[in-house]
Amino acid sequence: MCDSLDCRFGLSADFSGYQNDPVGFGEDILKESYTDDVKRMMESVRDNPVTVAKSANATGKTHGAARVAVWFYKAFPDCQVYTAAAPPESNLKKLLWGELGSLVENHPDLFKSDTVKSLHIERSAKSFTTGVTIPMSGTAAQRQAKFSGKHAPHLLFILDEGDAIPDEVFTAIESCLSGGHGRLLVMFNPRAESGEAYRMERDSRANVVGLSAFNHPNVISGEDRVPGAVTRGVTVRRINEWCRPLVRGERPDSECFELPAFLEGAVSASQAGTGYPPLKPGWFKIMEPAFSYMVLGEYPAQGTNALISREWIARARSRWDVYVAENGEQPPRGTMAVMGQDVAEFGSDINVSCFRYGGYVERLVFWSGIDTMATSDRAIAEYQGRRVTLANVDATGIGVGVAPYMQRHRCSANPVKVASSPTKTTEMGEFYILRDQLWWQVREWLRTDPGAMLPPDEMLLEELQIPTYEVVNGKIRTMKKDVMKDLLKRSPDRADALCLTFAEGDLLFPNL
Repeated sequence: MCDSLDCRFGLSADFSGYQNDPVGFGEDILKESYTDDVKRMMESVRDNPVTVAKSANATGKTHGAARVAVWFYKAFPDCQVYTAAAPPESNLKKLLWGELGSLVENHPDLFKSDTVKSLHIERSAKSFTTGVTIPMSGTAAQRQAKFSGKHAPHLLFILDEGDAIPDEVFTAIESCLSGGHGRLLVMFNPRAESGEAYRMERDSRANVVGLSAFNHPNVISGEDRVPGAVTRGVTVRRINEWCRPLVRGERPDSECFELPAFLEGAVSASQAGTGYPPLKPGWFKIMEPAFSYMVLGEYPAQGTNALISREWIARARSRWDVYVAENGEQPPRGTMAVMGQDVAEFGSDINVSCFRYGGYVERLVFWSGIDTMATSDRAIAEYQGRRVTLANVDATGIGVGVAPYMQRHRCSANPVKVASSPTKTTEMGEFYILRDQLWWQVREWLRTDPGAMLPPDEMLLEELQIPTYEVVNGKIRTMKKDVMKDLLKRSPDRADALCLTFAEGDLLFPNL
């Protein structure tokens, strides 16, 4: 007996009636139900060119994304769906394609007219859903090329673990979405405010959907209504272990949340089996940053061992705006600048000149190119166009010849090797290398100097809030530059130039 949609589901089955109803497709065709947060994510993909889904752990984002992929593939007969996840390849195979594989296995009738292969489901040569691996090695251009040139009447890109996907992938996808009906879904746990996924939200270039443990039916009801998803017990345990109630007179801030009413009186036990007392109503302070992204699906207000607080950065930015509104973009009268000159080492790096007049920092000057002579000439021109007392110049690698060249052209230039021994100590301990000391000096300047002012440079601000630090055997070590590059998907050239303004020269070469 034939059961509509061409005998459930023949080659000519037409699902186009669901083009505006991804949730209905899942409920009617897949016979599933979804949480309210997952529904919002699905409907956002329907309605918006770009959707950013920030998710707590185990709230169903990858499960929902697989349903979005199948809905789009079946509802638009002339479509192409490209899926990817941050390296390694196992992220793509085990997570998103693990969900897609389960759908194929559980709904064979839906895919009986398709050709199904590893990481590929095909209706025809021009209509398919496929997995694209992002190579861990190779150049940025090679990674970009893997996602360039995708064209179809209907395009969907799904990126899992999107916060760790290189910027060049986003650049390639953007070019593909310049025409026609195109959609991009980016999913991730919001661990740090960095990368293109974060910038999309910051710059209002995407519709943002949050998936919080506090909104999940398992946590709300206290029952495991969605097997394998986050539970109330785990959530309550994390509140007890990673948060504390506010004390009398303490006001909530950006690191606080109000306990949902349905969790008042909830109990749990530690992983060792020790019971916790019932949760009391009111506000809680987040003590472990992982709580923010694992439970709330939000960026931590303060990263784990963050070197520089976002609040310090925000205050310095606000001061700059107030100062400029009163005085214009002019350095304080009677001050002279210390110049920090970061020198590009590779093709993707940039040269950056930073001029700091006491607490006032000019807008940064930057240019591309790794020709040492051209860099030196430009640095000299920037130096001579201002009242500068000292130029601290990156003397690592290709930059080693820049300071001597500037000296020969009557500039007070000090070569700085950031891997050399530190020159200062702090009450918290010594520093491993000079680079650690310079970053710490920037931290203390922003933390304690009421005159610290930062210009409106979003990339600089992003770079300043990335690094963490640790104290090992009495020595302070800040996040390594390679780790910062990996998180930012670029070199922190702007912040490095600011750090250089805090170096001290033993030998000055005065202007003659």
